[in-house]
Amino acid sequence: MRTEFLDRVADGTGDRVAGVGQETPGQSRLLRRARLVALAVGGFLLPWCVLLSMVLPATAQAQHWSLAWTGLDAAEALAALATAALLAHGDRRAALTAAAGAALLLTDAWFDVCTSAPGLDHALAVAEAACAEVPLALAACWLALTLTSTSR
Repeated sequence: MRTEFLDRVADGTGDRVAGVGQETPGQSRLLRRARLVALAVGGFLLPWCVLLSMVLPATAQAQHWSLAWTGLDAAEALAALATAALLAHGDRRAALTAAAGAALLLTDAWFDVCTSAPGLDHALAVAEAACAEVPLALAACWLALTLTSTSR
């Protein structure tokens, strides 16, 4: 089973999952509600971002700085390890952990670049983002999309 799944992933010939696109009335209603909630959240957050950009200070001191960065890197490691474990078992849910890992890597790159001190620190943050974090995030996105497309 595991080998067959990985072969289908490799050649892009995954099978359709039964029931996709054939939701029950209850599922359809739930999906409409979820879509409305997502629309409301996005509609709220866009003007909120504009407001924050105008009122937040340019600099700030943060408590538990090392804990925040260590936690983010630990979450990236867990996402990568979970993806590897799920792939080893031929589990399509690896798409979820790969997507989460991509989001974490892009978040790490963004905050590394935005919070680095001018000069060498900033240059190193940009180099790390360009040479490691963003390419790894793109690879994780590719994996998630590949696994998702093979499940249909």
